[in-house]
Amino acid sequence: MVLRLMGVPTHVHDLAVACQASVQATIGVALDLEPETLPILDHYATKHGKSERAEILGLVAPMCGAYFGEVLRRRFDDTFRWHTPESHDAWRLEGESVFLCFNPIGAALEVIEQSDAAGWGAHLQVHPRDQGAVKDALELFGDVRSRDYYSFTVRYEVFEQVVETLIREARGRGEERKLFETRDYEAFLARE
Repeated sequence: MVLRLMGVPTHVHDLAVACQASVQATIGVALDLEPETLPILDHYATKHGKSERAEILGLVAPMCGAYFGEVLRRRFDDTFRWHTPESHDAWRLEGESVFLCFNPIGAALEVIEQSDAAGWGAHLQVHPRDQGAVKDALELFGDVRSRDYYSFTVRYEVFEQVVETLIREARGRGEERKLFETRDYEAFLARE
């Protein structure tokens, strides 16, 4: 079953649909953009860990990243938007009501290869004023095995915890109605 993704750039939609079709053809299980399907995506991604890097970068990571990004975007009632310049290494999911961004394709690359992907923006970026609160919230997870760290399932749980922390922090500052634009992220990332 392929779901139509509303309000999503066509190229992101096409990649997420291609991921659904590829997982269905390879594993025989339908992905429905619900968080419960992420273990299936993890299984699919690890099957491609031995693929040629060109294949991973050209198709598998973009498909998995688009699907993963859409699971996250849908979970948070479309409060995240896609920023998709030409090069996949510059893509990111950006929060509109919380300051949080990362590249889902970079995260997919890390899951597939089971190692960090330097220069792909795979790790969550938050405003420096929120980093302490986010660090404290994530320490509740305790130590995470690298096998688990490099999974969509755990990254989803981390993302969820970070968003909830950022919402709580914004409320505490009286900023729950503040909206962030792409230019806010561009300025922040240029300083990093």
